[in-house]
Amino acid sequence: MNFPSILESISDLNLGQVEYLLNSAKGFKYNPRKHPYYEVNPPVVATCFLEHSTRTRNSFVLAAEKLGAIYLNFDPATSSLKKGENLEETFLTLRSQGVDLCVVRTAVPGELHPFKNHPPFKIINGGDGMHQHPTQALLDLFTMIETGFRPKGNTMAIIGDCEHSRVCHSLIDLMTMVGCKIILCGPSGCLPRQTPHKNVELTSDVTYAINNSDLLYLLRIQKERHKKFGESNYFSDYPWSHGITMERLRKLDKNVPVYHPGPANIGIEIGACVFKNPTTKHELGYLGYEQVRHSLWMRMAIIMAMLERRI
Repeated sequence: MNFPSILESISDLNLGQVEYLLNSAKGFKYNPRKHPYYEVNPPVVATCFLEHSTRTRNSFVLAAEKLGAIYLNFDPATSSLKKGENLEETFLTLRSQGVDLCVVRTAVPGELHPFKNHPPFKIINGGDGMHQHPTQALLDLFTMIETGFRPKGNTMAIIGDCEHSRVCHSLIDLMTMVGCKIILCGPSGCLPRQTPHKNVELTSDVTYAINNSDLLYLLRIQKERHKKFGESNYFSDYPWSHGITMERLRKLDKNVPVYHPGPANIGIEIGACVFKNPTTKHELGYLGYEQVRHSLWMRMAIIMAMLERRI
């Protein structure tokens, strides 16, 4: 199966490719190998993160190393980018050094798009501003399926700063592709002005969103991207208006899985008891870290598919 040279957004994939990645990730999870997948002529996989990351970068590093790839840590802070070199020149240099695939995170939405005409090497978007984060959505779907959620015909409520979240944009594209309905919920300043898809509903009523969903996916307020964050008390009532607490879930008698891509603002969009309590299905720590755990297998699948290497 042919995969794009640059995975910029979920729209670069079709349903068949998504299903292939899910099956491949499942294979890595349940049939691990004790020796590297690339034993002869291993590819060189680099990371280029122009924004901070813990989960995404580390999981790609581990995924590459588990596959047996040669990993190159490209640190923009100590590179010639600081001397004025542009991203294209940097990519051409990395290509000349033998890089086969690069995972790139950038603060600029769509910055990778111009490279699609003449890709210097395979590129995976590790998040570009408020635009897209395709691998996060793919690993989320994999985690949901592996923990018992069936997307087709069910409803997922995404609660939080939906407008400014690249994860939300990728989730909308992916989850509607697999037949899931979506409710976007948040304060008016955190919601898009119009419905982005026919199977997506907008509401500011968190009670409605919880009552009409089978899964909750929480998003943090994007402080670094939100123009109104600096205004006094703009989000001061968020924990009470839209925060998901154990009290709120118990009051509504909802027993639904809760997901969060991290990092979580405990006490704002997510209550500490929901995050830490290990005795209930509402417990975010369990599902949140399941997302982290499953990210390794999905990103192994993505790297291998992008490199078109067959075992």
